Amino acid sequence: MQANIRNADKSLNKKKLAYEFIRDRIICNDYKPLDSITEQSICQELEISKTPVREALKELEKDGFVKVLPGKGCLVSGITLDYIREIFEIREIIECAAVRSAAKQGDKQFFQALLEGHVSFELAQKNNIKDSLVSGYEIHTVIVESLGNSRLLEFYNNIQSHIIRIRLFFLHQFDMKRLEEMSSEHKAILRAIISADADGAEEAMRKHLRNSQERIKSLL
Repeated sequence: MQANIRNADKSLNKKKLAYEFIRDRIICNDYKPLDSITEQSICQELEISKTPVREALKELEKDGFVKVLPGKGCLVSGITLDYIREIFEIREIIECAAVRSAAKQGDKQFFQALLEGHVSFELAQKNNIKDSLVSGYEIHTVIVESLGNSRLLEFYNNIQSHIIRIRLFFLHQFDMKRLEEMSSEHKAILRAIISADADGAEEAMRKHLRNSQERIKSLL
């Protein structure tokens, strides 16, 4: 019995290893949209059998990162207008509700410290687009974390992975003007939370997400 459990744990660990390896390469655009992924190449790189790789690819398909084509292999999902729209629609539903909750019952001292840290980071990283984008993601994640719903956070983190992938894909097309606008929008969101202004926080979040979506769509 214990041997079976150990074998099952090893299989799950190998599946997780393959899942994270492929997903991280997709997010970082080492595997670009519509690139072909073969089980054999992953098996060789990770030195594991086909079964955990195949299971990982099925999980990645469920999470929207790849498309498995029976008998033809596997393709990285494309970055299309519909893909961007769907991701941002989900974000708007989750994040507008989360920011209202944060404004009503969140730890205001915590969000004040987050605002001050963001301002300091912004000054230190003024010309670093990638690090500035990561700082912005952290603000969004903390707001959703404040709901205290671990299942929702797990789902949201998957959505955030898609956003990071999109941002990195278009990284070299971002300009400092939009980066400064995004920073101002983040500060407006945090200030509304600190002021316990739920309506203002929701409005600021919605405006920020829609501006971001339009900017990304324009790059396509």
